[in-house]
Amino acid sequence: MKKVLFALSVVGLTTMVSCKKDEVKVETETTDSTTVAETEAPVVEETKTTTTVEVPTFSNDELQKFASDYAKYSEDVIKAAQDKDAAKIAELQGKATEWTSKAQAAAAKMTPEDAKKWADFATALANAQAQAVK
Repeated sequence: MKKVLFALSVVGLTTMVSCKKDEVKVETETTDSTTVAETEAPVVEETKTTTTVEVPTFSNDELQKFASDYAKYSEDVIKAAQDKDAAKIAELQGKATEWTSKAQAAAAKMTPEDAKKWADFATALANAQAQAVK
């Protein structure tokens, strides 16, 4: 149920601004490490995936700060989803409506160029969050 609510909140954030399909730079770093004991112990594999989305440059400082803060929030969501921390996920879901209203207020102040950058940025973050939930 929490995953469904989370996914709906992500979809809500991305649908509030117009969306054009452009290539967005998404960096993915994967670290694999294998630990083997000297005795015949089973092999343990640990995979950690970190997804970062580059924050675009906006025309005013207020929008730039909002985008940076939203990127930090998104990183927290991704980390909580990867760690399967139910308490943190619930806390962050509670903040989702607050972020939606902030995004709507910020969208009213955006130039058409900023709106396009925001739409691409929000879509990339939503995709990264969806990958973390899987």
